[in-house]
Amino acid sequence: MKQQLITIVLLSATLISCDDDVMPEKVPLEVRKNLLATFPLAFDIAWEKSGKDYEADFTVHAAAHSALFQHAGALTQYKRAIPAAQLPEAVANSIAKKYPGYQISEAEAFVKNHNTSFQIVLKNQTAEMEVVFSADGQQLQQPFWD
Repeated sequence: MKQQLITIVLLSATLISCDDDVMPEKVPLEVRKNLLATFPLAFDIAWEKSGKDYEADFTVHAAAHSALFQHAGALTQYKRAIPAAQLPEAVANSIAKKYPGYQISEAEAFVKNHNTSFQIVLKNQTAEMEVVFSADGQQLQQPFWD
């Protein structure tokens, strides 16, 4: 009985963690083709269902990427991890001015509708926050895409 209970708990945890995961063969061919056409060096690709869309998490040149595709295959937005040193100077200056005492723990370039913004995770000793900036250093109210 005890072994059956352990098996049920382990299976439940596995099912919960894979809630939105999608096997590659279940992703529409046009979506997979567009991913590889747009990011030909993508590898270690994992797929998730995001509403009606498909999200791919993958790696290119050792940098983590995520891309969101419509069911028909169109790329709607993507992001890639970047070193904090690659942030535009205006963004780095705005962060230093508006958030003294915070350090950049993660930075991502986010592209939607041919516009690039920067998603930043800031941390200090007691707090963490997610902020988004335009390339010219203006803080934006757009939602942070996890």
